[in-house]
Amino acid sequence: MKNAIIFFLTLALSVHASQATAADTPADTLVGLVVNPKGKGLKNIPVTARHRDGVFKTDRKGIFVIPNVLLDDTLMMVIPKNRIFVVPVTGKPFLKVILYEDDFTTEEARDEIVDLGYGQVRKLGNTSGNVVISGDELRLTGQNDILDAIAGKVPGVNIVYSDDGTPTLSIRGGASFSLDNSPLLILDGSAVDSFHHVNINDVEEVTVMKEASIYGARGANGAVLIKTK
Repeated sequence: MKNAIIFFLTLALSVHASQATAADTPADTLVGLVVNPKGKGLKNIPVTARHRDGVFKTDRKGIFVIPNVLLDDTLMMVIPKNRIFVVPVTGKPFLKVILYEDDFTTEEARDEIVDLGYGQVRKLGNTSGNVVISGDELRLTGQNDILDAIAGKVPGVNIVYSDDGTPTLSIRGGASFSLDNSPLLILDGSAVDSFHHVNINDVEEVTVMKEASIYGARGANGAVLIKTK
């Protein structure tokens, strides 16, 4: 029965997709979290987007990722007991959906989802273009500046200086349609503008992601995550 419903949804959504026009908002990566009223992630929930082909399922933490989706799109979720919820994205690239018995609410949940993403990144280790470096390894480089230490430990990561002399990291292969090709910087789960204020002796671990689509458009040039002690 559930397979039939998913097939029906996919067919219906493909019809809607043909109606998409150039007036739609630009595509981005949507990272969503589906939870019950107690905040527990719901796994294996099928999710479809009106203007995007395919069926995506939540993982064991309730996370789903849909690349190249319109952020004004509408999602459909098939819930046990054959319930179907129609959820508007409303421009949120990090979307939390709280499911009740017969209703749902949504909220922006960037920090919560980034935290969950960080946990997943750590388990990936050196796969998928990610490099994990311990704080001890960074300190063995003899550098006091974190950017210099990272650039010296990860192939393809270089320091780029702006016209005013401000240094930023550049991850080879990172590409953006904007003039800014610097990676997303995340300190203890929160996005920051720089790591200049971080003492290298306080660093426990650094993860360099050459592919960081889990963070949406902001991760187009990769991401550097620092966890402090």
